[in-house]
Amino acid sequence: TDVIAERKSLKVRAVVFDVYGTLVISGSGDVGTVDATDRGSHIAEALEAVSLRSSLDEVPTIELLHREIERANDAARSEARPKPEVDIVDVWRRVLSRCISDTGEESESGDRLPADAGVRLASQYEARANPTWPMPGAAELLGQLQQSGVPLGIVSNAQVFTPCLVEALLGGTPLDEGGFDLDLCVFSNRFRQAKPAPRLFDVLREALARRGILPHETVYVGNDMLNDVWAASQAGLKTAWFAGDARSCRPRQEDPRCRSLRPDITLTSLMQLLDCLEIK
Repeated sequence: TDVIAERKSLKVRAVVFDVYGTLVISGSGDVGTVDATDRGSHIAEALEAVSLRSSLDEVPTIELLHREIERANDAARSEARPKPEVDIVDVWRRVLSRCISDTGEESESGDRLPADAGVRLASQYEARANPTWPMPGAAELLGQLQQSGVPLGIVSNAQVFTPCLVEALLGGTPLDEGGFDLDLCVFSNRFRQAKPAPRLFDVLREALARRGILPHETVYVGNDMLNDVWAASQAGLKTAWFAGDARSCRPRQEDPRCRSLRPDITLTSLMQLLDCLEIK
């Protein structure tokens, strides 16, 4: 990108990350984005991968998947929940149930769908429609932060498979063994709300407070000026805008909330973060 790194020293007691576009590169730059170019091939491949095709009377269409996501979001949207988030596993279960005459959940009873059908299909479809790769420097950065002893957290728009992507960066190590404080890990699918709505950062602030950490003693690292920098700054956190990946960099200058917004620091490489932190 053409963004210039802007760095200064930040005194912090916790470091919190976005996932998609920050710790991992994704095909869409986000999570759970239904591939607009998919006319059913990804669905068919995912069904074959989890051996579900023979259980269905018809193959789900991308249009049906879109409709179920929109229906779930419309039903959940309210003044208190302006940016609802679906649980994609529930969406896939509903999609599958529309494609069979018998919608039983337990295979042991002779029903046609195993209990974990939604989880397996959601994961297989996402891997095809929205492939991910480690962001350069992410694994090394997390390793060095873990060694420093600073508590690590996550606030991310996410689905059930998202924690596994971060664990892969840690060499397969579970989050809590890789330096992450699980109470500081806030995923949108668990709260059915997405950034930039304030709910996820409200949950984070409550968890920080239980540890005696103030919002301004925490830096949040993300690639999206609206979902990450604006939303985190509204919660009182220090902000680090990661602009080092052209595919996922989101300046959001068309949004009035971001036109005059300045992050505390701007990074063109994740490893630059280490030079900006004074761990309290």
